[in-house]
Amino acid sequence: MTYYRHRNFSSSSEKGKIALGIAIIFGLVLLSVFYLVQTNQLVAKNFELRTFHNALSERQAQNQKLLISLTQIRSLNSLENAAKNLNLVVVEKINYLKAVSGFFALSQQP
Repeated sequence: MTYYRHRNFSSSSEKGKIALGIAIIFGLVLLSVFYLVQTNQLVAKNFELRTFHNALSERQAQNQKLLISLTQIRSLNSLENAAKNLNLVVVEKINYLKAVSGFFALSQQP
């Protein structure tokens, strides 16, 4: 008759396997939570970026409209009409003063 000696490794080995399984499950849950948090933050930043991009587009369109308006106000026709409304006349002959280098003095008469 053959006798086999039954070793009692099952209790400590089973405890180690259970602890390893729990650690793996805990690690996977922790990684899943981390992934969800990062994804949520990424979506929030993307939404914020899209909002700022839309605001920028609106401001660029408004800037373009103001630039067109400014160009129309500064146009030659607009300036001519403004001159006519102020009763200004066209200058026909321009006389320039000749500058002489040196010092100038003003005389005062009593």
